[in-house]
Amino acid sequence: MRKILIAEDNVEISDMMRNYLLKDGHTVYQAFDGAQALDIAEKMSPDLCLLDIMMPVIDGYDVCDSLRKTMDIPIIVVTAKVAEEDKERMFALGADDYMTKPFSFKEMVMRVDAQLRRYYEFNSNKNKGTRRYGNLTVSSERYEAKYGDETLSLTAKEFKILDYLTLNENQIIPKQKLIDEVWGIEEYIDENTVAVTIARLRDKLSKVGVNSIVTIWGLGYKFQN
Repeated sequence: MRKILIAEDNVEISDMMRNYLLKDGHTVYQAFDGAQALDIAEKMSPDLCLLDIMMPVIDGYDVCDSLRKTMDIPIIVVTAKVAEEDKERMFALGADDYMTKPFSFKEMVMRVDAQLRRYYEFNSNKNKGTRRYGNLTVSSERYEAKYGDETLSLTAKEFKILDYLTLNENQIIPKQKLIDEVWGIEEYIDENTVAVTIARLRDKLSKVGVNSIVTIWGLGYKFQN
């Protein structure tokens, strides 16, 4: 189950998209203008966005540009705009796929599932294993972090944070995304818990001279290599 954001100002189309995605097992959030889409994206950290171009308040071009500055998630454009220049502009802004209206809702679900597999299954398997940053070694398979030959004494949550941040090195990870990946979507955790756990992890890393976890104020954290 993944979290899908639908940014579409046509309520009827948005509801149809939502219904098909719910049947496919996903959690769905709906935004009916661009500002609402960015607000939901920041708060809920979706795994994929279905994005219309012609939306009120903030159009899809600016939404796509803003999302790409803070998130590495699949973006599928769903729009009535069919001109090549529109497609070229959206792909240049970072869109991953482009569907023109009218479209098959079943095909939409297939495209969503294909993008999710490519981003989260293939990339996850590709990056699993051992990652090295100077003398720091992080191993997803062995579930351990070492500095030189010394195994760092990390709690399970501290290691999961380090593992996830290094798997996505140099990318800003919102606090809500860390909560979902480390604690799980079924467990209620506030942002202060994340901050405290990050602080403990930083303290342990700083003792061996590693200061790579950076806070991006208002956005989240990243492992800066």
